[in-house]
Amino acid sequence: MLHRHLITTLMAVLLPVSAAYASGDMSCDPISALRQPSYMCGGVPILSPGNDTRINAMLLMVDSSRLSPVFPDPKSVPLADRTNQLVVPFAYDFSGWINIGQKMPDTSSDTSDGASPSNLYADGEGSICLSDASGSAAFNDAVHAAKDLPADDATRLIAGRAAFECAAGKTGTVWTKPSDLKSALGRQFATYVDGAYAFYESNFVSASKAFADASHSTNPWLRETALYMAGRAQLNAAQAGAFDANSYALDSTKVNKLELGAADTVFRAYLKVYPRGRYAASATGLQRRVAWLGSNTAQQAALYSKAFANWSPSTSNVPLVQLANELDSKLLQTSNLDTRQLESPSVLAIVDLMQMRTSGGDSESSRQKSLTLNELQAQKPRFASAPALYDYLVAAWYVYLGHKPEQALALLPQAPAASLDYFGLSQQTLRGFALEDSGQADQARQLWAELIPLAKYRLQREALELALSINLEQARLLDRVFADDSPIQNAAIRAILLYRGADADLLRAQAQNTATSRALRDIALYTLLYKELTRTHYADFIADLALIPATPSDALKPFALSRLANDGGYACPSVRDIATTLQQDPGDAKGLNCLAEFVRTYPAAGGLDEYPVVTVVPPAPAGTENVPVTLGSVPSQFPGGSYQRMSSYQKVIGTAQAPSDDRAYALYRAINCFAPGGFSECGGNDIPKSARKQWFTTLKSEYPRSKWAQSSKYYW
Repeated sequence: MLHRHLITTLMAVLLPVSAAYASGDMSCDPISALRQPSYMCGGVPILSPGNDTRINAMLLMVDSSRLSPVFPDPKSVPLADRTNQLVVPFAYDFSGWINIGQKMPDTSSDTSDGASPSNLYADGEGSICLSDASGSAAFNDAVHAAKDLPADDATRLIAGRAAFECAAGKTGTVWTKPSDLKSALGRQFATYVDGAYAFYESNFVSASKAFADASHSTNPWLRETALYMAGRAQLNAAQAGAFDANSYALDSTKVNKLELGAADTVFRAYLKVYPRGRYAASATGLQRRVAWLGSNTAQQAALYSKAFANWSPSTSNVPLVQLANELDSKLLQTSNLDTRQLESPSVLAIVDLMQMRTSGGDSESSRQKSLTLNELQAQKPRFASAPALYDYLVAAWYVYLGHKPEQALALLPQAPAASLDYFGLSQQTLRGFALEDSGQADQARQLWAELIPLAKYRLQREALELALSINLEQARLLDRVFADDSPIQNAAIRAILLYRGADADLLRAQAQNTATSRALRDIALYTLLYKELTRTHYADFIADLALIPATPSDALKPFALSRLANDGGYACPSVRDIATTLQQDPGDAKGLNCLAEFVRTYPAAGGLDEYPVVTVVPPAPAGTENVPVTLGSVPSQFPGGSYQRMSSYQKVIGTAQAPSDDRAYALYRAINCFAPGGFSECGGNDIPKSARKQWFTTLKSEYPRSKWAQSSKYYW
């Protein structure tokens, strides 16, 4: 069931949902919570079962100082949007492609560029043609730099290399190796061109032989480049025909194991001779492809751990998002993943967290799908080099699945390290969750407050402010969120709590708080006025109208109108007059209709009158521990229930002595609440269809000359 409420509205602005969820569940519903036991659209900057596996991979395997700039920058949110865009949970774009290895050309369109990189083949693998232009330029530079190469040989070699151009695995020309080159070095370069021509003709066996011959050259560039290209040629020979022509899926049984082994040998040799060579980053990436094509899970995991640990924006040839995509698609999402082969602690931890996900309940079926404590304990030897990570995983199991917070607390550091990196933040937030689960909400609150000044990496402070805000809201201590010395400064967090939880005194104080932003003052005043009007606090509403500034915001303008818009002929006075009338007579038919008309014309911002289903207060009752506690989930401290227009219409309909025009209008509006599909947007969905039929009959029979009766043709 879909619930339209403020949190979803705010999160939808920040968290666009992608079409695919890496190693995730089929459903996706972003929530404003730091603790996420099941897969969620929004990411959090802590190791979490609910994170996309790619986010957990980056958190686990990349140094915090390098990772922090990769995460979304809270300062990039425009000032005008900061009250309606939560920073944590955050969105992340994983749409980048993984450009390694061969890829078929895109022939799905009528474009003339047959060599355009396809977005359909093998999860975005790079076309061999991608290296043609850069390879030609590098060849020309090497020829010009070769001092012992005669000028005539150089001219002929450059012209020969430039004559063919890769397109759809064909060069479109015929290359013939010159037989009358004057120098031995010229002939070595010509052998390299033989290899390049064969390579871009997709004749990988011939290319491998030519490159192998050229790799024995005395020229440094030729020697290094030919060795690297020999590995590329053998790798492409190994995978030729291994991808289905229709689905582009890999059939590992069609991989040429002999050629794949040869490619692996060449890349190893290249990296041994040229550990910092010009192609070292590419060769390392292609080693990962060799391991993938060979279904070597252990080698894949080891290579990914190394790639992430060594990643930097200046030295790596793959953006971090692409590396995360590659890990996810080439290893974590494989159907035959055998975790027993994973010796890398970090990669194994990513899988463990994924297997700790729950369906949001404590049912036996969800437990059967999850990682067991025995399985986790059996992995301990593989975490010998990372004992703190192992302790974290076991503690996470106790928090998310075992519901034994005391055992979790015994495994976690009692105090954060001097520098709060992302792993340290993960440890301390898990400790905070365990404290809350064990009934120690006060100690958790103290922990959140102590951690906030230690936050130095991107999104850490925002995550901790969210955790502290939820804690304070659950404890009914909203005043502390808005105190002068409050560490909670995030505008969206404050806005949610103003909209959803604040009482009249807090709203009135914040509406006049010049130390806060105009946007938050307007939200406080809007919420105060709306709730006073719709919860029958008419005297307070009339008095607080004086707080509206001379130049009101768009949200406040309806409260300052001299009269409401005349919709179809039913005229309503100003909202002040409506409140004055209802203060004098709460059952006044015109006043009730016009109150409903005001709400219909100017609906509550962001679902102000609707509440989320979750209202759990730690410690959670048994059986609900996996239901995440979200910001804004506690019922409002503002007295009075939420308003639905149907209540006003029913009161007028039920008043037989109400003026005919007012009662006819109430009948008309009540009927049309259910148009056109039978579901009311005004409340009252428990009203049977027979009652709506009776309303229609009454409108037609008792008020046949009214414009409302004459314009009504159906009931729903």
